[in-house]
Amino acid sequence: MVEYRRNKPATTDTIFFLTMVTYRRHKMFASKNIRDIALSEMKRVQENHVIVFKAWVILPDHIHWVIKPNKADYSKVVSSFKRGFNLEYKRGGYQKLREKNWHPRFWEHTVRDEDDYSRCVDYVNFNPVKHGYVTTPNEWEHSSYQNYVRKGLYGTDKRYDKGLMVDGAEYD
Repeated sequence: MVEYRRNKPATTDTIFFLTMVTYRRHKMFASKNIRDIALSEMKRVQENHVIVFKAWVILPDHIHWVIKPNKADYSKVVSSFKRGFNLEYKRGGYQKLREKNWHPRFWEHTVRDEDDYSRCVDYVNFNPVKHGYVTTPNEWEHSSYQNYVRKGLYGTDKRYDKGLMVDGAEYD
């Protein structure tokens, strides 16, 4: 069995692109109510772990984050998010007996530089378009896209680049 080692950066300025996938690509987040549970859990982990969400999107069968974990262990942040989400999902009566919610692992990419950061943020914000859920990212409610528009970092005319990739995101 291969032992995987996650990147443990020495600096608190490191930014990570993370992907969490639902078990067997079940479209668990197809419902707005379930996406709202995930969003609520994101707020909870942000407060509890003092992390910064740089970009995020919740899609029917996976979630992307670009985060700055500061001093937090991003692996523990993901674990806390999944555990908290599972608890709220079950409390809401959505959980079926013995049903799994998450693929056991998550994918992570250490952002290398400003160009890589921009590519990761664009990839996250335009992911609903890539998957054909909407024609413009402005139509997808559960993402950080609107935050970028409000800050003037994206114009309303920004288009999706079909060649936009992040190393390893072919699993998306």
